[in-house]
Amino acid sequence: MKKLMLLGLAVSLFSTAGLEAKTIQRAKKQSSSTSFELNVAHINDHHSHLEEEKMPLKLNGKTVTVHIGGLPRVAQAIKNFRQGNKNTLVLHAGDALTGTLYYTLFEGKADAELMNAINFDVFTLGNHEFDDGNKLLKSFLDVLKIPVVSANVVPDKGSILEGKWKPYMIKNVGGQNIGIIGLDVVKKTKESSSPGDDIKFLDEVETARKYVNELQGKGINKIIIVSHSGYEKNVEIGEKVDGVDLIITGDTHYLLGKEFEQFGLVPEKEDYPKKVNSPNGNPVYIAEAWNYSYLLGQMKAKFDKNGVITELIPTPKVLIGDDFFEVKNAEGKAVQLDAKEKNAMLNSIKNNKNIAAIKNDPTLAKLLERYQKEKTELGKRTIGKITEEIPGGSDNRVPGPHNKDGSFATTLVAESVLHKLRNTGTGNVDFVIVNAGNVRITLNPGVFTYDLAYSLLPFTSNTVFITDITGAEVKQTLEDAIDYVLNGGSSGAFPYGAGIRYEATKEGTLGTRVKKIEVFDFKANKWVPIDAKKTYMLAVNSYIAKGKDGYTTLGKITSQKRGRDTHLSDTKIFIDYLKEKKEIGKPKSTNVIFKY
Repeated sequence: MKKLMLLGLAVSLFSTAGLEAKTIQRAKKQSSSTSFELNVAHINDHHSHLEEEKMPLKLNGKTVTVHIGGLPRVAQAIKNFRQGNKNTLVLHAGDALTGTLYYTLFEGKADAELMNAINFDVFTLGNHEFDDGNKLLKSFLDVLKIPVVSANVVPDKGSILEGKWKPYMIKNVGGQNIGIIGLDVVKKTKESSSPGDDIKFLDEVETARKYVNELQGKGINKIIIVSHSGYEKNVEIGEKVDGVDLIITGDTHYLLGKEFEQFGLVPEKEDYPKKVNSPNGNPVYIAEAWNYSYLLGQMKAKFDKNGVITELIPTPKVLIGDDFFEVKNAEGKAVQLDAKEKNAMLNSIKNNKNIAAIKNDPTLAKLLERYQKEKTELGKRTIGKITEEIPGGSDNRVPGPHNKDGSFATTLVAESVLHKLRNTGTGNVDFVIVNAGNVRITLNPGVFTYDLAYSLLPFTSNTVFITDITGAEVKQTLEDAIDYVLNGGSSGAFPYGAGIRYEATKEGTLGTRVKKIEVFDFKANKWVPIDAKKTYMLAVNSYIAKGKDGYTTLGKITSQKRGRDTHLSDTKIFIDYLKEKKEIGKPKSTNVIFKY
């Protein structure tokens, strides 16, 4: 039955060369005397987040924990969108892969099958599609039965990826031909992912201009770019390239629109969508739909007879479940809303155009359930071996009388991240800092399984963030974290690192506790004192990059847009590290001397 379903999808989605030619021929004869209305829905950067997750939101005057996202819920939202509108396009702007155990175990197959069932009209490649090289990407694309476009990613002749995607497609929607060009982010894919040497990456702006001109030469006057080049680059494209109407972007994971502040979220300052003008003065709209399938971007674009958007009506929606609303009672205990409160909550949501409480699509829920069962079994699979006890978890976060060294497990995690970054395109990272609270357990001797990996590093939304930082700012970052630990904050803030070591004392005040910092000089192969005036490249997790756990200096640096999120999962990095090493013991040092 599944084979028949996939065959049906393949037949309905793929155009043969003959159909493509007929489409182009019709485009040349396309009517220029009528206006046209197009309804677009889109997601990006779902990063193998297939299941719904929990998140606190402000709803109807309360802080309520809800179920959010998940591809089965996206599927139902898209089904509703298609049923409620004419002339629809449903787009995915890249980075389907990496981020959860579903990718680690199934290597994109689960993502591809659920995406097939949703039946996206178009998918474009993101940088993380290349994280594990050409071979794994080919396996993913072999299962994926929806059209893939990427104009600036060009495989050499004879590459295993040759012919796996096109630069653009022409889709007839409601009698009108829409040109859809794909783009990927160049620098990040080349430097922070693992594409083969047989893949060429072309400039985003010039590639966009080339294929817009080609489409216009075929009579197409409505052109969309589905681009994983990031928000800022796509604003640049919109302002520099004539002929583009709409850019659906990914990569930057931006939640756009101040309307989402009502839910306690922190959106970017830009509107959804952002409007810019192309060189000839025509409007271009740029939109992104957050990440992890939490939100479905939606808009109605009205075109005039010349293919120019005259009006755009946006209705992006946060996607939550309709059966889980958890609040804290007077005693601080988590409880479900009673029936009356739940109905009031649902009515409030129903009247809000920027959020939808909907059930999961039953077909996708059943398909995901199959993978959930397999994940449970595969979670028991052995990755490697732990040769000795490696202290971690809440009992070992801060060096003290019971353990003068602190959390060896946190240092080990930092070492795995540094190893990954210095052995891939992001090789200019100097050191890594990890907060002890990110590492949840002590590692005991014996086999290490996937389940244990996600017990050690359970925060699947945590990704690796890299930023430039001065030596003086490094000292202040360590001071911030230690001060937070010692003055009523969480012990989980205590900092450990790889490629960096320091000495500090419990006594003193903020700014005076860190006495000595050294960084490892990889060229000289020795430890050297940190230079307060020198600029280094630091890697941290995305949680403390936001200033959480008292890392206020890091938060300021991030707000200055000096760094970027690699969107690499620290859990996946650790799994790959142990696979490579096969056996791991305790690091020689935690790289911390703390006088308590």
